[in-house]
Amino acid sequence: MADIDDSEISQELLDTLLNLPTHDEKSVFLHSKNLLNEEGLLLLLDEASYLVGNDPGMARRLAILCEDFSGSVSAPIIVPRSIYIRAQTHAINAEYETALSLIASAREGYEALGCDLDALRTNLGLIHVLQELGRYQEALDAGRVILDALEDAIQPEIAQVSPERSQIAATAYQNTGRCYEQMGRYDEALSAYASAESLFLALDMTDRIGDISNNRGIVLLGLGRGRDALTAFEKAESIFAEAGETLYQAQAQINIGDASLMLGSYTHGLDSFEHARRLLTPLEALADKHVLLLDMADAYLTLNLNAEALDAYREADDLLRTAGMTHDRARALWGMGSALIAQLYFEEAGQILAEAEALFSLANNIPLLSNVILERAFLLAARGDRDTALSLAGKALALVSNDDWPIQQAYAHLRIADLSLPNTKEAETHLLSAQNLSDRLALPNLRSRLNQRLGHLNLLMGKPEKAQKILQDAVDEIEQLRDVLKHEMARTSFLRDKTAVYEDLVQLHLEREDKEGMERAYAVVERAKSRTLVDLITGIVNARAAIPADLELATRLQSSQTELNSIYNELLSSDQKTNIQEIYSRAVKLEREINRLRLQATETASTASDQFGIPLSPDSLNDQLSPDAILLTYYICGDEVLAFVQAHGKLQVARRICSASSVQGHLQKLAMQWDRFRAGGDFVAKHMQQLEQSTRRILAALYDELVKPIETLWSGDLDTNKAARLVIVPHGALHQVPFHALFDGTHYLIDRFEISYAPSQTVWALCQNRAASASNRALLIGVADDLIPAAETEVWAIARQIDNSIVHTDKSQATLATFQTEAPGCSILHLACHGLFRADNPMFSSLKLHDGWLRAADIMQLDLSGALVTLSACESGRSQVIPGDEIIGLTRAFLGAGASTLVVSLWLVQDETTVSLMENWYTQLKDGTGRAGALRAAQLAVKAAHPHPYYWAPFVLVGQG
Repeated sequence: MADIDDSEISQELLDTLLNLPTHDEKSVFLHSKNLLNEEGLLLLLDEASYLVGNDPGMARRLAILCEDFSGSVSAPIIVPRSIYIRAQTHAINAEYETALSLIASAREGYEALGCDLDALRTNLGLIHVLQELGRYQEALDAGRVILDALEDAIQPEIAQVSPERSQIAATAYQNTGRCYEQMGRYDEALSAYASAESLFLALDMTDRIGDISNNRGIVLLGLGRGRDALTAFEKAESIFAEAGETLYQAQAQINIGDASLMLGSYTHGLDSFEHARRLLTPLEALADKHVLLLDMADAYLTLNLNAEALDAYREADDLLRTAGMTHDRARALWGMGSALIAQLYFEEAGQILAEAEALFSLANNIPLLSNVILERAFLLAARGDRDTALSLAGKALALVSNDDWPIQQAYAHLRIADLSLPNTKEAETHLLSAQNLSDRLALPNLRSRLNQRLGHLNLLMGKPEKAQKILQDAVDEIEQLRDVLKHEMARTSFLRDKTAVYEDLVQLHLEREDKEGMERAYAVVERAKSRTLVDLITGIVNARAAIPADLELATRLQSSQTELNSIYNELLSSDQKTNIQEIYSRAVKLEREINRLRLQATETASTASDQFGIPLSPDSLNDQLSPDAILLTYYICGDEVLAFVQAHGKLQVARRICSASSVQGHLQKLAMQWDRFRAGGDFVAKHMQQLEQSTRRILAALYDELVKPIETLWSGDLDTNKAARLVIVPHGALHQVPFHALFDGTHYLIDRFEISYAPSQTVWALCQNRAASASNRALLIGVADDLIPAAETEVWAIARQIDNSIVHTDKSQATLATFQTEAPGCSILHLACHGLFRADNPMFSSLKLHDGWLRAADIMQLDLSGALVTLSACESGRSQVIPGDEIIGLTRAFLGAGASTLVVSLWLVQDETTVSLMENWYTQLKDGTGRAGALRAAQLAVKAAHPHPYYWAPFVLVGQG
C-alpha cells in the first residue's frame, strides 16, 4: 500500500473519517488510507494542530481519535500530543480548568517518554490559560521557565541552529507579552512582542507575524493609538484570512471593530463585529464568543444604547464568570457600572464598580484601574458628593501620571475639569493638559468632548469669539461622527449625551442680541431637533436596513417577535397585579434582544447626501408659511424655556419665558387630572364641574407660562375675523403640552387658532412638500372589544364619508398581514384599536390588531408615502423625548414611514365621543376643509357638547395641515 503524505489528507477525508459511527469502521478506513500507523496518526495530528485555529471542535475530535488508536499501533508519543491539542481546544472554548488538567497530563506523558523539549512546550499553553484565569504571576513564571531553559535559542542570529527551540522561545515571548498587556504593562508587552517577532522573522515563519501584529495592535489600542492599532489588526486579519485560520481571523475582526469604534468609524466597527460573529458561529470557541459579546456591549455603550449595553454586559458577565476569564470579566463589570450610571441605577453601579476595581487592583492593571476609579468619581458627582469625587479623580490621574498612558491621562484631566467648575482657572489647567494629549492621539470622540468643555469654559470666562469657534468645531465633529452611523437606532441615541454643546452655542449667539445672532441661534436649535427623523424622511437613513439579510439573524428575529406578540397579549389580558411584573420583565428582555438583533443587520444604508447640512433659513421658511400662519419654536436651555416666533415675514425671539421645571410640574398635575377619569362614569358625572375647574386652572397656568409672554409678538397683525394658523414646534417635555387646550381665562387657544404640531421646522417643511398618494384609496381598520366596543361603529361611520374605502373589522381581516400588505399606497389610513405606549421602550409602543401587535419599529419598515394617518387609539401620540429632541414612539414611526399628516392622541380617549369627533373630522375633510381646520371644527363640535378638555382635546395633528 502506498504511503500517504499530508497533502492527501483532505477535508473530505477527515469528514468521512470522523462521521463513521463505530471504532471498527474507523479502523478499516484508516487502514485503507495507510494511516493506521505511527506516521499516519502523526500526520492526522498535524492536521488537528492546524484545525485548532480553524475548527477547534474538529481538532478535538481528531485528537481523541488518534489517542484512541495509539495503542493499536504501539505509538505512545501520540498520547501526550493528542492530549495537548485537546487542552488547546478546551482553552479556546473557555473550559480552562479542563485545559489545565490536560496540560499537566500532556507534560507528564512527555516527561515519561523523555521528550523534555515537548514537555517544556506545554508551558506555552499553561501561560495562556493562567493568563485568562487572571493568575498573571504564575503565567509569567511559566514563561520564564521556558526562556531560562532555552537561553541559547533566544538570539535571532543563531535561531536557525536550533529552529524548534527558537520557535518555542518566540512563542513564549508572545504569550508573556499578552500577559503583560492584560496587566497594563504596555512597554513590557511591546518589548516581548518585538523579541518574538525577531525570532519568527529569523526562522522565516512569516505566517506567525499575523499573531504578533494582532497582539501588538491590542497594546496600541490601550495606548490610544487607534490608527496604528487598526493598521496592525488589518495586517493580521489579511494574513489569517489568506491562511484560512478562521478563529484567528475572527479575533482580528473583533479587534478591528474595537479600533474602528475608538476612531469614530462606528458602522465599520459594528460591521466588523458582525463579520466576526459569522466566522465564530460554527466554531466551538466560546472564549472568543464571550469576548465578542463584551465588545458589542462596549459598542452599545459608546452609542448611548444604554439598555442594550446593560443587557449585553449582564449576559457577558455571567458567561465570563463561569469561564473564569478574570480580565474580561473585570472589563464587563466596568462597562456594566457605566451603563447602570447612565440609567440612574446608582446603588447597584457603586457595587459593580467596586468589584471591577478590586479585580483590576489585584492584577495591578494601572490604566484600567484608573478608568474604573474615574467612573466611580463620576458616580459620586452624580450623587452630589463632588468633593470626594474630585479627590478620587485626582487619585486616578496620579496613578497614570508616571508612565505613558495618554488616553487615561486625557480622560482624567477631563473629569477633573468638570468637577473643578466653577473654578475656571483650575478647569482651564486640566483642559489644556487634555488638549496636549488629544493633539497627540487624534481621536475624534475625545477631541469633540474636549472642545465641548473648552467652549463652555471660554463662554464662562467671557471669551465669546473663542468659545464660538471651539463650540462650532465640537458640533461639526459630533455631526461627522453621527453621520457615519447607518443604523437609525444608533443615530437616534448618539446625541443623547452631547446636547450641552448645542445649548451653549444657542446661548452664545443669543447673547449678541442682534438679528444675525438670533438667526444663527435659530439654525443651531434646528440642528438640535429630531435629526434622525429628518434623516428617515429624506432617505438619508433607511429604516428597512434593519431587516437582517443573514438567514440565522432573520430567523432569530422572527422567533423573538412572535414570542413578544404572545407576551403583549398576556399583558393586555392579565388582571393579576402579581403576574404583570413578571410578564413585563419578559417583554423588556425580548425587546432588547430584538433591538440587538436589528443592530446586527448589515444591509447597506442609503448613500443620499446629508440634506440637513444647511437648515432652512428664516427666509426659506417664510416662503412656505402662509401669510396668516405663525410658527412657534420652543427650545429648552438648561432650565430656561425660550421661544422663536416666525410670523408676518420676520423672526423674533423671547428668552426666559418660563422654567422647564415649572412646566414639568404642571404636566404632572395635568396627568393626574386625566387619570381621574379612570374612576368610572358615576364619579366623573358627580364631580364634573370640579374636574373641569381643576383642569382649567392647570391649563391656564401653562398658558401663562408658555403663550402669554410671547403673544404680543404676533397678536397685533392678526385678522380677528378668522382663526389664524399656529404651527407649534415643542422641545423636550413640551411635546406633551396640549397647546390647543391652553386656557387664557376666557377662551381656549383652539377657539382662536387652527393648530398643528411638528417635531422640528424641517420636519414640518418636509411634510408640507409630501404629495398625497395618487391611489385615493382608504384603509380603515377597527378592532373592537369590551373596552372599546365602538371601534367598529367608528370605522363604518367614517367609511360613509370616504369614497373608495376598504373596511376591515373581523378577525380574519383586521390583521398584521392585511395592514402590512394593504397600507402601502393608501392615501388615508385609519386605525381604531387599542394602543400601548411604552415609556421605557417607546419604539415598542404598539397598536393591537386581531392577531398581534403592530409595533412602532415594524411600522417604519413600510412605505406610507404621503398618507394621512389617524390613530384613534389610546395614547397613540405619546412619545418619549430623548436628548437630541428625538421623539420616539408611534408618531415617529408613521412620519418616518412617509406619512404627511398624523392625527394621534396624547391621553386615554373616551370611546363614544371619539366616534363623534372622528366622523365629524372626515365629514369636514370631505367638504374641502383643510386638515388642521377640519380637526379644529370636529373638536369644537365635541367641545360644545362636552366642555371638559378630556373629551375634545386628546387629539393633535402633526405634519401637513
